[in-house]
Amino acid sequence: MTDDQKTALRLVLLQTLRAAGELGLPDMQLLTAARVGGHADLTRPELLATLRDLADDRAVAPFSQISGRRWRITALGESQLAEAGL
Repeated sequence: MTDDQKTALRLVLLQTLRAAGELGLPDMQLLTAARVGGHADLTRPELLATLRDLADDRAVAPFSQISGRRWRITALGESQLAEAGL
């Protein structure tokens, strides 16, 4: 994956999590959204690696519920979208 593709994927994930609100989304729903958003060949391990990178950058945060682990956007993630003009 090129740097431009990685950046585009990060933005798709952040936009998807913004739309999901406080409830966030599980990784499989994020995988579907990323594939629909132009990353058709994305694998689950690639998605999880990207989510971990976003979490390391504090743009997203994982949290657990009865249904399992979910992800949500943070204020820093919102700021990154604003910087990108989204």
